[in-house]
Amino acid sequence: MKRFLPILILGVAAAIVAALIILKPEPEATLPEQSTASIEVLIAQPETVQLSVSSQGTVLPRIESDLAVEVSGRIIEMAPSFRPGGRFKADDVLFRIDPADYEAARATRAAELANAELGLAQEEALAEQAEADWAALGEGEPSDLTLRKPQLTQARALVASAEAALKKAERDLERTEIKAPYNGLVLTKNVDLGQYVTVNPASPAARVYSTESAEVRLPLAQREVFFLDDPEKIQSPVRLFSGDQEWAGRFTRFEATIDPTSRLIYAVVEIENPFEKGLRRGLFVEAEITGRSIDKAYVLPRYALRGSNTVYVVTDDQTLVTREVEILKTDRRQAVLSGGLEPGEQVTTSPIAYFVEGMPVEIISTP
Repeated sequence: MKRFLPILILGVAAAIVAALIILKPEPEATLPEQSTASIEVLIAQPETVQLSVSSQGTVLPRIESDLAVEVSGRIIEMAPSFRPGGRFKADDVLFRIDPADYEAARATRAAELANAELGLAQEEALAEQAEADWAALGEGEPSDLTLRKPQLTQARALVASAEAALKKAERDLERTEIKAPYNGLVLTKNVDLGQYVTVNPASPAARVYSTESAEVRLPLAQREVFFLDDPEKIQSPVRLFSGDQEWAGRFTRFEATIDPTSRLIYAVVEIENPFEKGLRRGLFVEAEITGRSIDKAYVLPRYALRGSNTVYVVTDDQTLVTREVEILKTDRRQAVLSGGLEPGEQVTTSPIAYFVEGMPVEIISTP
């Protein structure tokens, strides 16, 4: 009997535990209370938006030229403005080469022309006399040599050659004066007073640039091209600024190719009389190009976006849901949406630390 007593005790204990488990009351199911978030919202309303594109670039003259001498000689005169930074006007004489040899060459060519014209006059007289003599004494058809036609052709060719030689001598004499091709500034100067210069296009005498207009090449992503009007139809205004200075330009064209390395396309902005307005060659400027107008677009602050293309919208029962939107353009300040919202919908601008789809919210401010 004593052997079975421990087994009996264990069996009774097991029965009591089983009874307690079976008869334990079920706990009431309760849902945790969800806290209500306080938020600020914006009322989404469609509007007409003037798009713009920002970029940056360097101011460079539209025309920049190397000046090379076309005749050899010693420089005997130089304009005071012919130095780096010097300003000149179109047709100003920048420097002069000694013209003595070229004046002598012109005189020689003029004398040669006079001799050729005399020879032509004599040949014309002889040809007329030969034709008259043949008419009086000759029979049949006269030869060209009899009528002195070859001699007359030669005399005319000599006159034409002498005229061309005289024109060249006059051009060479004119080229002893190196004149400014346009209103501009001297960038670099490689010659000086008393120096002997020779004709060598690879070694220009100076580099100059025009002050009448300048250009800025602005790199753009290909998607930004959509934001701009066709420059062949509308030359859109452009704001250029550096520090606290600002200038106006015009968007005139796109360059013909896309950069194969960066995959960017360049827009070209033109500025009239730039160097009269405080701009300088090589200045780095920021630019804002006025683009096309978009109807029925929504503008939100940049921080209203959640992720790349979603916003939080308040429903009619005061809960918060996620909405995907169509983003047309964003910058550091705002986002322009082309779709995804309805007029009058409330979009939250408040930061949400722990977002749950359908969470209840309380609106505390509606700017």
